[in-house]
Amino acid sequence: MFTRSVKRAVSASAAAVWLLNIAAPLGVIAGQQLGQTDFDGGVGLPWHICESRTAEMEFDISDGKYKITIVNPGGQSKGGEDRWDCQFRHRGLKIEAGHQYKVSYEITPSKSGKYYTKIGNLDGDVEVWHNMSNGYDLDATWDPIQISAKETKKVELTFTASQSLDVAEWAFHLGGDGQYTPGGCFPAGTEITFDNMSLIDLTSDENDYQFPEEWQRADILTNQVGYFAKREKKATLLCTDKDDIGFEVVDDSGKTVYEGKSEYFGYDEDSEDTVHIIDFSELEESGTFHIEADNGAVSRDFKIFAPDEVSDYSALLYDSLNYFYQNRSGIEIESEYISSGDKSDLSRAAGHTSDDAEIQHTWGYSATSGRVDVTGGWYDAGDHGKYTVNGGLSLWMLQNLYEFFIFTGNDDIFADGSMIIPESGNGFPDLLDEARWEMEWMLKMQLDTSEYAGMAYHKAHDETWTGLGVAPADDDKNRIIKPPTTAATLNLAACAAQSARLWKELDEDFADTCLEAAEKAYAAAKKHPEMYAPLDESVGGGAYGDNDVTDEFYWAAMELYATTGDRDYLKDAEKSEYYMNVPVTMGSGESVDSAGTFDWGNTAALGTFTALLNENKFDDADEAEKSLKKAADHYIELEESQGYGLPYAQSTLSYNDSDKGYLWGSNSFVADNAIVLAYAAVLNEDDSYTDGALQGLDYLLGRNAMDYSYVTGYGSHTTENPHHRWWSNQIDDKFPKAPCGVLSGGPNSGMQDPWVKGMGWKKGEIAPQKCYVDSIEAWSCNECTINWNASLAWLTAFSALNADIKPGEGGTDIGKENDGGDAKSTEKSTYDEEEADKNKATNKARKSSTEDTADDENDGDKKSSSADSGKDSKALYIALIAGAVIVLVIATEIFLYKMAKLKMQNKPKE
Repeated sequence: MFTRSVKRAVSASAAAVWLLNIAAPLGVIAGQQLGQTDFDGGVGLPWHICESRTAEMEFDISDGKYKITIVNPGGQSKGGEDRWDCQFRHRGLKIEAGHQYKVSYEITPSKSGKYYTKIGNLDGDVEVWHNMSNGYDLDATWDPIQISAKETKKVELTFTASQSLDVAEWAFHLGGDGQYTPGGCFPAGTEITFDNMSLIDLTSDENDYQFPEEWQRADILTNQVGYFAKREKKATLLCTDKDDIGFEVVDDSGKTVYEGKSEYFGYDEDSEDTVHIIDFSELEESGTFHIEADNGAVSRDFKIFAPDEVSDYSALLYDSLNYFYQNRSGIEIESEYISSGDKSDLSRAAGHTSDDAEIQHTWGYSATSGRVDVTGGWYDAGDHGKYTVNGGLSLWMLQNLYEFFIFTGNDDIFADGSMIIPESGNGFPDLLDEARWEMEWMLKMQLDTSEYAGMAYHKAHDETWTGLGVAPADDDKNRIIKPPTTAATLNLAACAAQSARLWKELDEDFADTCLEAAEKAYAAAKKHPEMYAPLDESVGGGAYGDNDVTDEFYWAAMELYATTGDRDYLKDAEKSEYYMNVPVTMGSGESVDSAGTFDWGNTAALGTFTALLNENKFDDADEAEKSLKKAADHYIELEESQGYGLPYAQSTLSYNDSDKGYLWGSNSFVADNAIVLAYAAVLNEDDSYTDGALQGLDYLLGRNAMDYSYVTGYGSHTTENPHHRWWSNQIDDKFPKAPCGVLSGGPNSGMQDPWVKGMGWKKGEIAPQKCYVDSIEAWSCNECTINWNASLAWLTAFSALNADIKPGEGGTDIGKENDGGDAKSTEKSTYDEEEADKNKATNKARKSSTEDTADDENDGDKKSSSADSGKDSKALYIALIAGAVIVLVIATEIFLYKMAKLKMQNKPKE
């Protein structure tokens, strides 16, 4: 066997080129299965921590070591399960039966304790090796290894795999007590240090760890999907020169169709880039284009759509709506109703067909009694939870989208047969059919009896967090339902009142059922106005805590008045500080000063939007229009102050994190704020607001500092691996990739998940707009949710009005590979330089073949004829020296490898 570096040398096309890279490591033996063996570069991935139940850990990667601190070990005595409540693990391994493996690691704890380590499948029920296996008898004992305080245990041993595992992990269990771990592993406060990790396949190198190809962002950032011929069109050029830069827009035949000059913007704080703005709005020709600047910068390809052609936004609209069908609970997901991707793989058995949840009558993981059937609805996010408050916002968004399009006279795009869902053909608008699936579930969350009759349960989910790579039908965890809250009850009241209004002329019985539930809920909320969900109860499901429901009271009252005309509801609304107001900051619940108008915890604006769409019922709707215009102007100003033109800004991260940056789900704030601009565009008949709304979509689809289209399947460099239990192909190819039309949460300065921290990023050291990684494990920046996709669908529907819409049309391609797409550049991106410095990555960024070719050509142009005359002899001389070095290195490496293997074969096994 050869070392990886030597194999690369042999395959190099020119020895002289290889000599330039002779500093690459030569001592790594082929067969290494791990992506990180030491932590000298400050990077931990793919090694990461994993907590379950009540367990909590912190970690730091410094001084070349991975240091984990046990904050709460979990375990049965602390509300957990066992030692696996705290884990340190490396996934993505492939084990072959009959292959011999060498395992080595170093572990040092600050306090005495014990640990268990094993290599097995992700479900945890198959092991090919563990620390106490007697020879190869894996059933001998599963006892942990004892270790003293400050003892460094250096382990090196071999084993032969008894079976193959296509998807495996190496895990260390460090947590609390349980059936298999009397007394637990380590007490709280223990720091455990890891170093020099290695797993080598001594039999073969076919499953060596494959480092992901590094991509290079384009130097001109555009909307990768496309622009509209009659609308504003802008791009962002990375350039530190203060002088304007000439540029050309080039069609796919190579013809220049537009020329202009960029405008220097300067330093952009949110991205930490220095940029120019390119405006090519005057170009109204349709087709496929890219931009070339005089300094050599080139954009990715994009399209311009004429008003009379069906644009890609038509497909994006229906794909983004198909998200909801694919995340239905309690029903089989059939391939014939899936609009994109590998439909047979994406189809699945019904999950939670009888969602019988155990009732927790108080907060704090208390004792339970009784059960309630809450089958149906949408799974909220990547997990299998269902939440009344976030479900409420998502449901309202889809119903509001329908009502908005009634207002504009375009509701036919959601008519019966427009979407791909089982209910198509039933005579009702498809968008309302999809919304009804959630509405009927919310009705099940309402209590019928007891002193809390009319109130709504806050949420239902698994008793503990569900792991990745779990189909809903295979989720066998105990389901629990949390106590009723005022916020959940008012969400039910608002959405049911809205639903009654929209269904009145379509299905009067259903409308009456909804209205009865809405009025009952509103009355119950007034009777119990301060039943709050804690801000931090998030075991098994998101907390969705909120201790201020004045906004929900206003929202529900506005919806009920718009539906019933009962002035008692109007009087309640008029007393609110939110009456006819469209705020531009949010400060209740988990939010402090968020730069946005609404989210699941801040719903006041929703009531005002309803007044705008039903202005004939409100005498002072003009006040709402004034507030809307003021909010829209604010977002236009934000766009003008941003180098990437987005209607968003840094905010305080959370109620328990005073740092500033981009919030969890920042992309949804961009979309929601753009929706405010869409409202202003229609109500004011002002094209500047239309262009402002579309700029929000530009950002989501590629005109951003990461050069990502954050929507799967749309663009040349797209998100591929959103955090989702079913769409888990990245960790297990038995599961499907995500379909098209899924919006990622996007950059998050909070960096709450271990995967992001494991990249070596330090909180506060990465530009807010660059706090993103496309990994299924990076749940804090790459999750997907029903409310975020509702915002995407809403904004896409608005944008699609600028070109023809073809109902029922969905995408056909799964997300593109992240290979840099078609962007071309003749110089290294400033992003690569910044990230290499900040991340201190051990793997150096590779120049693309395009760059290498350009550099070679430039060098050739500079050489004189006299230098050319000696070129051939010099190259031959270098090649001979290089060849001698290669032969020497290969011989040395083969000798060292054989000696090491012989030594290991004779070494006693631990």
